[in-house]
Amino acid sequence: MTGLAAVPAQAAAAAPASALGDLSLYEAIAKDTLALVTKGDLAAAQKRITDFETAWDDDQPDLRPRNVDQWGVIDDAADRAIAALRAGKPVQSEAKDAVAGLIAALQNPAGK
Repeated sequence: MTGLAAVPAQAAAAAPASALGDLSLYEAIAKDTLALVTKGDLAAAQKRITDFETAWDDDQPDLRPRNVDQWGVIDDAADRAIAALRAGKPVQSEAKDAVAGLIAALQNPAGK
């Protein structure tokens, strides 16, 4: 699990447990991305969502078997955020909604 090794201690402590384990790294990246989108720096947000995608994909073999349904909820939300930011002409409001949806999925992948 290469991506999770770099989790800051305060982020790890703040993240609630899910069936997938500690998702604080992904949430931190998504929040960074949202801040960039909110600022209007869509180019930087595109780069930051790629960091999310890389970490998420690298950790898929470990995460997905833990809970396929929860993994799928987050993966679908990630796909929407990535697509919104990589659109030919990204729309700030659409990207903001998609990244906020990703954060919500990370915070509550069970949907409860």
